[in-house]
Order: sequence, then C-alpha cells, then structure tokens
Amino acid sequence: MTQPKTTTAEVLQTLILKGEASITDFPYLSGFRTRISNLVLIYKLKLKSEVLRGVNKHGNKITYINHILEPTELKNAIELYELINKSK
Repeated sequence: MTQPKTTTAEVLQTLILKGEASITDFPYLSGFRTRISNLVLIYKLKLKSEVLRGVNKHGNKITYINHILEPTELKNAIELYELINKSK
C-alpha cells in the first residue's frame, strides 16, 4: 500500500489496516469526523459504529465513536484507497 497523500486517504488506510478508526487514532486531525463522513456519504463506504468510553489526558470521562470497517467492505475500501490516492 502506497503512502497516503491526503488526510482522507490516511483515515481510510487506518480503517483498512486496523479494521477500525477513532479520534484517538488521529488526535492531531481536527477534521477526523469530516473525513469519516466523506467516506460514508460521498464514497459510499459502509462502516459500523460503536460508542466507546474512556478518560482523556486530563482525567475527564469522554465518549467517542469507533468506526469499524465491515470485512465484506475490505475489497471496496482498498479500491477506494487507490482511487483517492491516485487522484492527488
């Protein structure tokens, strides 16, 4: 898999390699939720979501969404990654 050229490709690469992605994987990316929305709404990638709870670096309780790539969507995700990465 080639290096991602965009943040959307970076999020998609994580979904492909790990099978899931959440804001905890991208604390530096303020547009993480936008990238996930684009993958679902524009590129029609099917993701499951689960609510997770944790504690942030300040000790406060947090709730966030973990986005899970369905195993049946893996082939589509890889093709989409190549398309997104090629176009830039």
